[in-house]
Amino acid sequence: MKRNLLLLFALLFFYVENLNAQEKFSIVSKLEQLDGIEFEMLEKGKDGRENIKIFFTQPIDHTNPTAGFFKQKLYLSHLSEKKPMVIVTEGYQARRNYISEPAKLLETNQIIVEHRFFGESAPDSLDWTKLNTFQAASDDHRIVELFKKIYPEKWLSTGISKGGQTTIYFRYYYPNDVAVSIPYVAPLNIEKEDARINLFLRTAGTPECRAQLLDFQRKLLAKEDQILPLIKAYKKEKKLEFPQSDGLVFEFAVLELPFTFWQWAPFTCESLSKVENKADSLFKKLQDAGILDMYSVESQSYYLPFLVQAYQEIGYYNFDVDSLKSQLKSVSNPSNIVFLPDSLQLPFLDHLMEKVHHWLANNGNNFLYIYGEQDPWISTSPNPDARVNALKMVLIGGSHATRLKDFSNEEQKIAVDLIRKWLDEKD
Repeated sequence: MKRNLLLLFALLFFYVENLNAQEKFSIVSKLEQLDGIEFEMLEKGKDGRENIKIFFTQPIDHTNPTAGFFKQKLYLSHLSEKKPMVIVTEGYQARRNYISEPAKLLETNQIIVEHRFFGESAPDSLDWTKLNTFQAASDDHRIVELFKKIYPEKWLSTGISKGGQTTIYFRYYYPNDVAVSIPYVAPLNIEKEDARINLFLRTAGTPECRAQLLDFQRKLLAKEDQILPLIKAYKKEKKLEFPQSDGLVFEFAVLELPFTFWQWAPFTCESLSKVENKADSLFKKLQDAGILDMYSVESQSYYLPFLVQAYQEIGYYNFDVDSLKSQLKSVSNPSNIVFLPDSLQLPFLDHLMEKVHHWLANNGNNFLYIYGEQDPWISTSPNPDARVNALKMVLIGGSHATRLKDFSNEEQKIAVDLIRKWLDEKD
């Protein structure tokens, strides 16, 4: 009897392994039939997914294929050709492969798309006018067209923050490519520097907390001369360089504090009252906010394509200095545009984002929007109403890190059931 059981287990193991080998061979053989891609197999996931790194040849200009091409990095996580597909529209570099929340919840296949002009997906020669929402959405559209040859089931799109913006723009330009869109914490600014963000910061949280933040900013600026040597030492310790003067960087970091505080909650308001009014104590607390490193050569280089997009098309924010102007020594223009070289300050495309807002309000069906209540980006978020089949979920007290898993089990079930309902709808 024992011998028979061992034989049965051995046969079962061989059968399962044979099925896995067939599935792996199937996806490899089908990828080999797709034009314009190069791929390599990565380590198989613990969830059984075949993970594959892909480079897909894309036109630099989708309206003019003669303008040249670049290779766009993708990560494919394959479960089954009979399951839906989630396309993750990154807003920046795709540093690694991972499984998104929607792909986990729905047990789907997944493709991560690195955004054009970021990471390994940059052309050899950068024509910055081709870094726009239409070109990026057209990248995603060609990917969907290609991979639907393997994955004919329903597709969903998702992204976080700027990736969530990319999800929205993709659906705006190509509304029939996916059945469901799930943007997380995605702003939709309608101006070059959207005033609604500063209006939000003037009313976020409690009056007491806002007063503590302002008092902390004033104390920092009052100690600037004593803090600048500390910044110099900090740069040496961290092996950082700033393209701008330490004074300019310091003052911008102070101006950035309220936005970062509400976006990420790096510390509590109560903790500010415990900080001694000494240069080293104030500077240490500023370090806790994690802002200074944003102004390093490395960070500014990484975020340069984003700034080009922000000031050409998708908008950004500036700083409200009414209460601090008299203390500023280096900052004359309280706008993030000072970190964008003059040569890359392209004309801003007025009204495009207003058109996206209008389209979402009237045609943005099957959207699930997820936000945190305290995240400043909620101030420029879409607000769907009865004109569309869409749901906006806002986590009370939530930050920019808000995900569906942070909501109650009941709320999560409502969201997942709704997504499944949208997927089950006939085309």
